[in-house]
Amino acid sequence: MINIKKGNPAHRGAQKTGSMSYNFAFAGVSDNITLLIFDGRKNLKCRVELDETYKTGDVFSCNISGENLDKAMYCYESDGKMIPDLYAKTVTCCSEFNKIQDNARYLSRIVLDEFDWEGDMPLQAPYEDSIFYKIHVRGYTKSRTSMVKHKGTFDGIIQKADYLKELGITAVELMPAYEYDEAGRFPDYDENEKPSGMYKMAEQGRPLNYWGYCNALHFAPKASFTSCASYKNDYTYEFKNMVKQLHKKGIEVIMEMYFSDETPELITDCIRYWVMEYHIDGVHLYGPPCALNVCATDPVLSYTKIITVFWDGKRGHVRHMADYNDGYLGIIRRFLKGDDNQLEDFINTQRNNPQNAAVINYITNHNGFTLNDCVSYDRKHNEANHENNRDGESFNYSWNCGFEGRTKKKKVLALREKQMKNALMMLMFSAGTPLIFGGDEFLNSQLGNNNPYCLDNEISWVNWNDNEVSKRMTEFVKKLISFRKKYNILHMKDKLLASDSLSCGYPDISYHGSGAWYQVTENYNRHIGIMYCTKYSDCKTNAGKDDEFELIYIAYNMHWEAHELALPKISESSSWNVKICSADDESVSVTDNRTLHIAPRTSAVLTATIKNIKNIKRGHREYK
Repeated sequence: MINIKKGNPAHRGAQKTGSMSYNFAFAGVSDNITLLIFDGRKNLKCRVELDETYKTGDVFSCNISGENLDKAMYCYESDGKMIPDLYAKTVTCCSEFNKIQDNARYLSRIVLDEFDWEGDMPLQAPYEDSIFYKIHVRGYTKSRTSMVKHKGTFDGIIQKADYLKELGITAVELMPAYEYDEAGRFPDYDENEKPSGMYKMAEQGRPLNYWGYCNALHFAPKASFTSCASYKNDYTYEFKNMVKQLHKKGIEVIMEMYFSDETPELITDCIRYWVMEYHIDGVHLYGPPCALNVCATDPVLSYTKIITVFWDGKRGHVRHMADYNDGYLGIIRRFLKGDDNQLEDFINTQRNNPQNAAVINYITNHNGFTLNDCVSYDRKHNEANHENNRDGESFNYSWNCGFEGRTKKKKVLALREKQMKNALMMLMFSAGTPLIFGGDEFLNSQLGNNNPYCLDNEISWVNWNDNEVSKRMTEFVKKLISFRKKYNILHMKDKLLASDSLSCGYPDISYHGSGAWYQVTENYNRHIGIMYCTKYSDCKTNAGKDDEFELIYIAYNMHWEAHELALPKISESSSWNVKICSADDESVSVTDNRTLHIAPRTSAVLTATIKNIKNIKRGHREYK
């Protein structure tokens, strides 16, 4: 026999509170709400009219006991319209992307199936040791070139886990992967009518919301991103398994979440739920500042990565907040293509590393050109969006290297490859946490479209290029990430001070032009040498020998002419060795351990081992 009484309004959604006891709480401004419970997807099992006696404030709540509802499903009804719960853990009839089912009922599971986590926990990797990699779950493996079994799904990401680990990735950032409303399913739903929502593209030909920055049921993984949602009421297994398998590879999972007018309570509840139920490691939030402030100081989330765009609010005692550094992209791109008066901004942004919050640096993202397109197009080409090319960012700070779009001209292709390598070197050797937009490492292109928000086709799907150039670029990215990880001085927690605080003859970071130790940042300068001393990281990690350390000299020349950069004096027993170069071996050379000759639009990394520091003088006055 079913017993019904007033429930706990503080626990929103549907929760099992004991053996055959379930609490339901729903916020609504109506005078009455009806709770509908189904045995499966079709048969109505129970109908509960929630009037004022079940209401606390604007929350209707009830407790149902006396019968096992573990496999049951539910939704609510108001004024004749069936409405899903904003706290729904799963949602039916959403298993096909961009498809609206006739007479659909958007029901949710009351209780999820048990999942064996095998002792899994969030990894809590420090920002300074992280390499982020951003992807759209569907677009990352939907193309036939991805060569995975279940394309466009969470399982597809599992099949790419070994590749991500080999690349050196430590965190995958997922664009919205919860049940967002790309097809206009949920707004104004009536059981006897079809949706009258914002994006009825199936019938009207209007744009779908492919990216997912729109209305959503934030607590449920996106059913169409799974390979099993069409035949399983609880399809959450696949997302959980993805998290568990990525964690086994040492890769964190960051969820990107977009909120518009949701309450701070819902936002905090949502993030807590994903952390506790799905073991995610962090969230990249778009939402009202008041809600971000609550999340930042929530003790449950004190070790969860919380990332947002420009954060100037409260911070916890743990460095778990991060700023999505939008300004980095423009500075790097302008310096990359050789614009005037960019060197000083470049130096400052390379060294930017706040003490109380991390920064996430990127040169490409979902709302702009891919890296390949950034060096292939001067202008956006968004005609496929059917908005007369009016949408998307017009100021991209890109350069096509002499030809707009695809070409077979060898000189243009060689320059583009070099420019992409230059950009990646700047990204990987900046302080802060680098983020790679998935596919950039093997030359994915969107054909000049910098805003494919409404495209679910080969333009927005990642093309897993398998040619000689793409393989060469992938290996180059692996090399950069490996080099960054090897030297702690390149990814310190604290900002480098440009000071010789250890009295070893070398500061932690220093800048060099045509004269050693002299930083020249005139408006016409487009080249600089940046040197790091590993002794400042070794002393904090107890690595290396007390009388031995390395100098890392990174040279950037974004001018269209060759230049010479001075190398600081080192002992006669040491020598400068080129480790990485964005061009061929002949593009850089060293004379007498004192001068670096570097070709136009080229970047290079040199190292030197210093052994007996007592016999070394900086000699900055000797060499000009």
